[in-house]
Amino acid sequence: MNKMNMRTCKYCNDKFDLDGHFKKLAGGKINECPSCVEELETETAVKYLGFASGAEGEATPIRIVSYETNAERAEGSSSWQKVPDKS
Repeated sequence: MNKMNMRTCKYCNDKFDLDGHFKKLAGGKINECPSCVEELETETAVKYLGFASGAEGEATPIRIVSYETNAERAEGSSSWQKVPDKS
């Protein structure tokens, strides 16, 4: 049985699932629905991403980068994961 964790938004009074997919993507405070978080840009969390290079089991340096937006974070992640062509 899947029970939803419903809350009421403090801005628009709509009900939303605190544990729902869209709320997790949007972020924001516990009493802000995903639509209002995006519309009012109330999410203030810094988007971090950690990078490491080297073979598994080796001591390797890591790099932690902060991004302003999820789009920048996704772009940084995809460019890091690109494997150079060895041909």
